[in-house]
Amino acid sequence: MSVRMYLTGALVVVVAVTVAAAAPGIGAVDDGTHATDRAVQTAQHAQTQTCPFPANTSSESFDVSNLSAPSTVQPGDEVMVSADVTNPNDVPLIQCVEFRFEGDVVERRGWALNPNETETITFTVSAEGLDEGTYIHGIEARDTGEVTTLTVSETPPPTASVVFDNQTTDGTSVTVANATLSDGGFVAIHNESGAIVGASAHLAPGTHTNVSVMLDTPVVENTTLTAMPHLDTNGNETFDFVQTNGSEDGPYTDDGAPVTDEGLVTVVSEPTTPNETTTTPNGTATTPNETTTSPNETATTPNETTTVQSVLVV
Repeated sequence: MSVRMYLTGALVVVVAVTVAAAAPGIGAVDDGTHATDRAVQTAQHAQTQTCPFPANTSSESFDVSNLSAPSTVQPGDEVMVSADVTNPNDVPLIQCVEFRFEGDVVERRGWALNPNETETITFTVSAEGLDEGTYIHGIEARDTGEVTTLTVSETPPPTASVVFDNQTTDGTSVTVANATLSDGGFVAIHNESGAIVGASAHLAPGTHTNVSVMLDTPVVENTTLTAMPHLDTNGNETFDFVQTNGSEDGPYTDDGAPVTDEGLVTVVSEPTTPNETTTTPNGTATTPNETTTSPNETATTPNETTTVQSVLVV
């Protein structure tokens, strides 16, 4: 059973319930089938049945999982809240599924599911009339449910996007193709373990292309790296996320998840220079490890013996 907190607030709600996956058909039922089974057969397309009352406590409660909802909205925004609902019983059933806001039931619907069937239920609500603040809401079945928080704020949340293409590099730096940061900040590069291995210089609010990021430790083999835009929360234009253990300059988020893009980084070594030929002023071409002789000079190479004929000295 989920934990609820009761706070002061009002919610104007317009509710629409949809089925994300088509419900498999239920076979023909005979005259001896329970009324609940016939109701399931009738309701499987529209899902608009009222809740059975009293609740059938002899069956297991529907399970609620994978709650999805935005974390921040502005007053008046439309909010989509969804969750997966599963029937764990071996018979088709209708059970109540509720959308709750601050502990109060805003909308209750009877939901029809076949045995072990899972469907997604979606509530569409409006934040009209809500004061700025953070509220608890969620979707619940009879004995299970999931809740999350919704922050209502007049100030739009900061937004960012990033494009990090596959690329070839010498391993000392990488290039972020495009980064848009509404409030400015940095683009950090994370390795496959999640550690930050480099960060860009401070970026002003707006869109930036071909942002070069030096890596703290060069990569020496092909790997996948991730680019992640970060805010400059303390306004000092220095990337302090690592030094402050994440308390400053946190990442831009979208629905609570960091904004990221990853790319395959292929590491190549610096090209080697082939043996070059050098021409001396006298026009003699030499290559490395060659010996050049000038007129009237005798050249010897290591481990060679030079024999000098006897010379008569007058």
